[in-house]
Amino acid sequence: MKCGVKDRSLNSRFLSAETVINSLRDNGYSNTAYALSELIDNSLQAKATRVEVGFIEKKSEGNERNWHHVKEISVWDNGTGMNPETLLKAMQFGGSENRYDEEGMGKFGMGLPNSSISQCKRADVWSWTKNSAPYYTYLDVEEMRSGDLEHVPTPIESEIPEKYKNAFFPKIPESGTLVVWSNIDRLSWKTGKSIYKHCELLIGRLYRNFICNYHVKIESVTYREEDQDVLSAMKRDPFKLNDPMYLMKNCSLPELPGHYKGEAFFEKFNEEPVPVEYVDENGDKKEANVIIRTSNAKNNIAREILKGSKVKLGSTEWGKHCAKNIGVSIVRAKRELVLRDSFIPKELRQYKGRFIGVEIEFPPVLDHVFGVTNNKQDAVKLIPYDDLSEVAKQHGFDTEQEFKRDLELNEDSFLQVLKIVEKIKSNITALGNKLSELSVEPIKGNGNEPATEDNNAEKKATEGSKNREQHGHKTDGYNTELDKDEVTDHLKGQLDLTEEEAKDKADKIILSGNRFLIESVARDTDAFFDVSTQKGLTLVLFNTNHVFYEKFISKLPDEELDVMQTAIAGFARVMNETTDPSRQRFLNSVRREWGIVINEFLDENAGDFEEI
Repeated sequence: MKCGVKDRSLNSRFLSAETVINSLRDNGYSNTAYALSELIDNSLQAKATRVEVGFIEKKSEGNERNWHHVKEISVWDNGTGMNPETLLKAMQFGGSENRYDEEGMGKFGMGLPNSSISQCKRADVWSWTKNSAPYYTYLDVEEMRSGDLEHVPTPIESEIPEKYKNAFFPKIPESGTLVVWSNIDRLSWKTGKSIYKHCELLIGRLYRNFICNYHVKIESVTYREEDQDVLSAMKRDPFKLNDPMYLMKNCSLPELPGHYKGEAFFEKFNEEPVPVEYVDENGDKKEANVIIRTSNAKNNIAREILKGSKVKLGSTEWGKHCAKNIGVSIVRAKRELVLRDSFIPKELRQYKGRFIGVEIEFPPVLDHVFGVTNNKQDAVKLIPYDDLSEVAKQHGFDTEQEFKRDLELNEDSFLQVLKIVEKIKSNITALGNKLSELSVEPIKGNGNEPATEDNNAEKKATEGSKNREQHGHKTDGYNTELDKDEVTDHLKGQLDLTEEEAKDKADKIILSGNRFLIESVARDTDAFFDVSTQKGLTLVLFNTNHVFYEKFISKLPDEELDVMQTAIAGFARVMNETTDPSRQRFLNSVRREWGIVINEFLDENAGDFEEI
């Protein structure tokens, strides 16, 4: 066959539509929250002051219980909107005009289509500008796979469907955009409540600067479609700003005690602009500043928290919140890309590392220098490089010095990366020295005497179990010595802990002699508590997402909480003593069903949400 002659009997396309679409669907979004953030990016770049993320639940078919799962997700904003030409480009992979904005978040032109097909098979979009009717177009994965949809459908003038209009808009903004994901098949979580819980801290942290400085309102609303084409708003939750620097007031951190209410928990330690060289698209050498900011916890607030406390600062509700924000926050165009904890040395992370904040901010013109990914989840070159000599060897150089000389000779931008990394490390070292002044041990009310750190329920459950063992009620593994590595693995598998945190907790458990650990954690389960026993250690985990925890357990005074924890630990002991597998399954079933019934009895939002 001669070149240039088409054989129409064969599919002679260079690219297989099905293969390409499947590859694009696996484009690397860590979870639903990051996929949604792409749409929020577009809204904020369009100067929106309000963004609503809607989780539209429908009753699951073939389920006897009144379960509702998310079947559609909507994102609407009051930004500038798009005309038909701009809308068409925004739906193309790599076509968005945002890439021409050097200071804006959206530079890669992949956000709307990429994030959409990573979670669903269909995305419908309406957008309208001031004094213009809405224009509509869509993407459909199945049509794209089959080849029926090879081009973005030309946007047509089309009203927003009544069910969305009536639910979302008390008054339709003069301009804006509405995106609706349907035929959803790749959600990380299934209910509106679960998605919000998992997204809450991340969305609040990614967009903290917009929420705080530009008064942008980003909120989650769970809707129910009980009748066809009618949506009812059931629950509305704002995404509160989550500042890992803890310099912003009124953030998601629990309210500080005493007269510190409304203050920032941390204070600024240092702020330093560092010039970085780069080459622009025209080949010209230019310079842009990278801002390195650092902060640390205020000791006077730490001491106020510790007055009368039974636990160390890290185990208080404020310390636990800080533990979720450990690391260096890498920020691009005012929006966080990633929080990287590998910069924090192991010994500092294990000790007081949660009580420092480090932020690196840079403009999009430095994307190539730092290796920003097109899904805006990372700057892959900004890592610690703890062993630069090993990096040198990987590039074929015998020594680190030879490697650096070669970088200088070739004016390699990696030199700029190393400069920033060294600045980050020196700032963290200075922060570590500063932390020596921070009080972390519990103190009594007068602020001078140390308090004891002990969980009476864990101790009582351990002593009670020992007594039952002596009276013939045996369990596997109770009389064997706890192994630190096994306990560490057990804790990591059941709790959201780093390796260092799990080892530290394992040390304390073994030192205490307790065989029970009782914690309160967020669980995506119907049970109000979970039980897990392994190698002689029993974990009793109270589910903070359950209505019973919210309305009762969380409000108990210390003595009554101790009784409640001990009682549930008793249930766990009964499960441990049960050797018959069928009876074990029965007890687990009772535990789960009990949680479901309590939820239905106590939570007006469990079966049928209370409309708002």
